[in-house]
Amino acid sequence: MKIAFPTDEHYPFQDERARSIALDIVRDFNPDVLISGSDGVDFYALSKFSKNPKRISGLQEDIDAWKAGQKEWKEAAPNASRVFLKGNHEDRLRKWLWDHPEAHSLDALKLSSLLGFKELGIEYSADEDNDWANAEFLFGNTLVVRHGNFVRKNSSMSARAELDAERFSISILTGHTHRGGSIFARTRTGVVQAHECFCLCGLEPEYVRHPDWQQGIVLAEVHDNSLTVEPIAFSNLRSIKHAIWRGKEYRS
Repeated sequence: MKIAFPTDEHYPFQDERARSIALDIVRDFNPDVLISGSDGVDFYALSKFSKNPKRISGLQEDIDAWKAGQKEWKEAAPNASRVFLKGNHEDRLRKWLWDHPEAHSLDALKLSSLLGFKELGIEYSADEDNDWANAEFLFGNTLVVRHGNFVRKNSSMSARAELDAERFSISILTGHTHRGGSIFARTRTGVVQAHECFCLCGLEPEYVRHPDWQQGIVLAEVHDNSLTVEPIAFSNLRSIKHAIWRGKEYRS
């Protein structure tokens, strides 16, 4: 089972050059499962935080742009099952609906309807009213993929917190931190590992100066009870964004 986890695109704040590299890598990897969502849409307009009026675009425009991006992922991974993982930013829609219960019953405002999962061929089996923190995908007893429940200060410390919460019983891929970071632990039953899986959004948000974020993508392969994970960090080579994976250079 080959799994690709592009996370934290945050439309409309995605970085198209980083996405271009990730798309090319996924195209060559040809995964069996591709995780979508995991803060794919920012839902900036629904945030309870103060909002810069210059950065508020139409919510429909943001959704349409994300849908167009999902069609690119589908083209890059035509053989993959595409499954949606809700992140805390997609959960802004649920919170908004709970604050406006008069609109909650409208099917058109359900996350699956609003983002067009059926049209895009994306699977989503979760209860629409579930909190994002409960969303995850299990791959046997070997791997769990979730958006992430912890944000610690330094790289890999959030991954360590995820492993602690699982009592080191299963390996983990997590988004949410916008960083890369890996940690391994030997247990009585073998080695478990946890990885923070970078981001594909821009690296200069308005609310923090020069955050310690990194762009990239993480690939995983599960064979029976064995797991191989490949974290691929993107870097800037002069004015070119670039990555190397399995001996091949990717540029944008």
